[in-house]
Amino acid sequence: MLNRLIELSLRYKFLVLIVFGVVAFLGARAVRDVPIDAFPDVTPKQVNIYTESPGLAAEDVEQLLTFPVESAMAGLPKVQEIRSVSLFGLSYVAVYFDDDMDIYFARQLVNERLQEVGDRLPEGYGKPSMGPNASGLGQVFWYTVERAPGVSAEQITDMDLRTWQDWTLRLILRTAPGVDDITSWGGGEREFQVHIDPQRLYARDLGFSDVIDAIAANNGQVGGNVLDVGREQYLVRGLGLLKTGEDIGGIVLKAEDGVPVYVRDVAEVSQAPAPRFGAVTRDGEEVVLGMALARIGENAKDVVEAVKTKLEAVKNALPDGMVIKPIYERTDLVNKAVGTATRALIEGSLLVALVLFLFLGELRSALVVIVTLPLAMLIAFIGMGQFGLSANLMSLAGLAIGIGMMVDGAVVMVENAYRIMAERRAHGEKVDRTAAVLAAAHEVANPISFAIMIIIVVFLPLFSLEGLEGKLFKPMAFNIAFAMAGSLILSLTLIPVLAAMILKPGEEKDTRLVAFIKARYRPLLNAALAHKRIVVGSAAAALVFSLALFPLLGKEFMPQLQEGSIMWRVTGIPSTSLDESIRTSNTIAEAFKKFPEVETTLAMIGRAEKGETADVNYMEIYTALHPEEDWTTGRSLKDLEEAMEETLEQAVPNVVPGYTQPIQMRVEELI
Repeated sequence: MLNRLIELSLRYKFLVLIVFGVVAFLGARAVRDVPIDAFPDVTPKQVNIYTESPGLAAEDVEQLLTFPVESAMAGLPKVQEIRSVSLFGLSYVAVYFDDDMDIYFARQLVNERLQEVGDRLPEGYGKPSMGPNASGLGQVFWYTVERAPGVSAEQITDMDLRTWQDWTLRLILRTAPGVDDITSWGGGEREFQVHIDPQRLYARDLGFSDVIDAIAANNGQVGGNVLDVGREQYLVRGLGLLKTGEDIGGIVLKAEDGVPVYVRDVAEVSQAPAPRFGAVTRDGEEVVLGMALARIGENAKDVVEAVKTKLEAVKNALPDGMVIKPIYERTDLVNKAVGTATRALIEGSLLVALVLFLFLGELRSALVVIVTLPLAMLIAFIGMGQFGLSANLMSLAGLAIGIGMMVDGAVVMVENAYRIMAERRAHGEKVDRTAAVLAAAHEVANPISFAIMIIIVVFLPLFSLEGLEGKLFKPMAFNIAFAMAGSLILSLTLIPVLAAMILKPGEEKDTRLVAFIKARYRPLLNAALAHKRIVVGSAAAALVFSLALFPLLGKEFMPQLQEGSIMWRVTGIPSTSLDESIRTSNTIAEAFKKFPEVETTLAMIGRAEKGETADVNYMEIYTALHPEEDWTTGRSLKDLEEAMEETLEQAVPNVVPGYTQPIQMRVEELI
């Protein structure tokens, strides 16, 4: 079968060239369209359920909200496990499904159960809802909405910042392609607060429920059908939505001797921020943080660019005194990670080309072989696109690992073809290049196929990995397999065609480099053959020695990316208030200012509206660093982390700090 494939390729040379021209075009499209990220998404298939019940203690949240929701999810198909967290005022339930479960079908099943369980929850204790359809690594862009320099908190309040973020900016950014949701964190959510005076209420012979019921009953709009008047028809509407504090204060509670008793007679109505369980500070100043969450399966780089485009359009419509500042974007890390892998691919390809030229000693032969590299990589990208793999550090590392192996088959094919041409020329025969290449290909087709298949089979154990390990290492194994399969096809089809068209018969002789190596290798080989036991014994001893060293090697589950930033986890004593945590974050930010490597510090305290399950004694401090090439202190990143940790412990000795990196932290949470 292999010989037949080679014969057909050599018979229809131009058709083969056209086919691989199309392959190159499809590969280029795949390179453009394949999702790009810094790290493979190891997020399990999960659906998060949040139920907010302000004022409810953690024990009551567990009993009244978490347990009913968790029980309702237990019977769903393909559920691996269910985890839950109950905090003051918040219930969080995470339902984990098998990896082969369609996430949209899973969300549909969860939503159906939520409709059922919602009717069984106590009235007034909150309504469960699903979290965003984003992965654990979906936070691709952060920005802050803050006061412009010179603008005071009296001119623009934290409520103003949060209101504009929630009701203007957030709605605009959610329309960006690939964005599933925008999470708001910090500031003050504006609300109308009715502060009831118990004495005045008692004097009017009213109860708290009377005020609550009256406000609810007077906040709505109704339709009254139509009214025909003469030849015209009028729509009848009842307009009753409350819009201002005066509207609330003007609600009638009862009448005493024909005199109405208003809400303002028994209470004070004001606008104020809602009780909050989280805050965000940037370099010691409170701000509002927005996080763009990319939908599962979207290209992180494209999502970031779409959000930035929307932000540029919005900046001209910003209220006076407000500014938007980008804080974190995945694009920087994606470009660095993919750039590193791409540079490794290019450098490896150039080195392979150089070695081929030095060893083959003939430019035409080297060029024929080198064609294998870009085409095999393009075939790998086509496979990535078909299997839904992203281009990230791990998958591109697979191509970098396989660079040298990709050309093995082509080298054997071209070298054998060149040898047969040289032999026929030396015998005085007229050299038919096509016939010579066909004869050479018949000789080496099976060995080439077996050798490449063995390399692919070596990676079969990686294909069998499941769960987190599979998501991490399968892309690398798939890419190597795609590239090697592509190199096999190229070695049996395109390479013989190019060899028949480009190679010229010449005298077969070793290059100077090969002759130099052979001259020194022959005595060494003869000595090894003369002392077989010593050679085998030495190899066995080296093997045992290397195995003995294995336990002493450092071990890590996954590679460490240098993300260019540090994420600090700081935990205070459980009874710490939000205001105290804010003061602590400001102290830490002030302490970090003495490090010239630090660009900015962002402290995220407590929890946002959705996505975080933390109390107000916990904070995550994102420290953005200047590019390492701009550092003037001579410190390494490790030295900087240790110095900052020591400074933090001295500045706030009553907390427990730890440091990691943004993506690394999210991956650790998923594990």
